[in-house]
Amino acid sequence: MQERTSSVDSYALQRAPAETQRLQVQAQMLKPVTQRLFEQAGIGPGMRVLELGSGAGDVALLLAERVGPQGEVIGVEIDADIIETARKRVREAGFTNVSFVNADIANLPLEGEFDAIVGRLIFIHLPSPASTLHRLSMMVRPGGIVAFQEYDMAHFTTTAVHPPNTLAGQMFTWIGEAFRRVGLPLRMGLELYQVFLDAGLPAPQMLGEAMIITGTDPIGCRLGAETTRSLLPLILKFGLATAEDVEIDTLAERLRQEAVNQGLVMRGPDVISAWTRLPNE
Repeated sequence: MQERTSSVDSYALQRAPAETQRLQVQAQMLKPVTQRLFEQAGIGPGMRVLELGSGAGDVALLLAERVGPQGEVIGVEIDADIIETARKRVREAGFTNVSFVNADIANLPLEGEFDAIVGRLIFIHLPSPASTLHRLSMMVRPGGIVAFQEYDMAHFTTTAVHPPNTLAGQMFTWIGEAFRRVGLPLRMGLELYQVFLDAGLPAPQMLGEAMIITGTDPIGCRLGAETTRSLLPLILKFGLATAEDVEIDTLAERLRQEAVNQGLVMRGPDVISAWTRLPNE
């Protein structure tokens, strides 16, 4: 796998309130598959877990419930604004076993061992995923868990919509092409296998699950539209569409209406899970 040379904070989507909202909508879609990853990986009560790229705190909230009051979750997030949202949500949920560190994961000011290190949709934004994972896995105790999830978006511009639909097809093309133009790997999910090996970890177990969106699923239509909103500056910059083409403020509703009227089935990005355990010394 070829490592990228961009800066560590190479986040392609906007760091703005609208992006914070999009992350929470996305989290609703991903919650079941992330819960399955944690269950299969063996994350449970009493564990001390390090989470990379906490965003608005959704994964940390799932972990907090899973490790229980005797466990601990430490989330790392580079965006100072969104981490305040995460802290507020944790307080409102009543969890006392979660804390967040506002830091670049390239220079973590943390000490001690963790029972697990996890992350969701973080490696796609890092210039050197394998090098980062190798370094951070040193913080995991022998026999500990490494578990990550990433998207595989290779089908976006070809088979994402059935039957074919112009609006939905355009939206998926805008999203996929915007990521491609900034050099982010559309197949990061499938690259997880090599990332683990290059990091010096045992070969991971892997599972792929498709995100299926229909007209009866307003969250899915909203997520597509909000992802387009966050990528809109790139879509306009690269000339993929005009603001008039996108009509961002009505995109979610137009997409939902067409999905209902035409019985559309839309395949969002596949979610690829990978997990392994470090050898016992």
